[in-house]
Amino acid sequence: MTRMRGKLASAFLILCLAASGQAFSQSKISPIPDGTLSANIYTNDALGLRFEFPEGWTPTPDPKGPVAIDWRGPNKPANQCSRILLSLEAPGKVEGRFNSIAILLAIDPGCIAAAPFPQSLHDNSEIAKVAKQVGKCFSYTPYMSPFGNQVHPFTQQGRVIIGTQGTVLINALESPGKKEPLDVNTSLTFTESKGYWIAWGYMADAHSTEELTNVKLTFNGAAPQ
Repeated sequence: MTRMRGKLASAFLILCLAASGQAFSQSKISPIPDGTLSANIYTNDALGLRFEFPEGWTPTPDPKGPVAIDWRGPNKPANQCSRILLSLEAPGKVEGRFNSIAILLAIDPGCIAAAPFPQSLHDNSEIAKVAKQVGKCFSYTPYMSPFGNQVHPFTQQGRVIIGTQGTVLINALESPGKKEPLDVNTSLTFTESKGYWIAWGYMADAHSTEELTNVKLTFNGAAPQ
């Protein structure tokens, strides 16, 4: 989102989004058509979205094959109920070192048995339910911290958007032969479009996080009612 931090609504929740098992139904997400990549802009007309990311990042649009963002296995909801629309790697990737990553996802809310997506920032209980549900499904992915996440609901283009941010301290190989502590930021922000939930996430160091605050995710058509 464009300047996500500057657009956060005053409503502010802090939830500990812990992992838990859950039942989920078969996903209906596979029929989503591929999008189009032109320079640093990805569009998907079927989902009514346009996504502009920082120049220099390496994009892979509509990656093929099974989703594997949850390391626990292919049968987990984050893998079975999601479709990766775009994956990104930061410029200057170095083997063996931490490299920032980002992702654009479509999620089938019926597959994860999710509560209805809130249509107003005044729907505090609905926002909390949805944030908790997403936390259950995605807490074992790189885009949510296992140590708790701040939840920020805000509006953009007339639609409710829920952002979650956290931090992780890792031992990273930042110089040859030497591991050093590195603070890494996690983020997963999501909204509703065309019957799906669209999620934009990253796991990034400070420099990449600053770049990723300038992404622009816009939607065609009216906000869901």
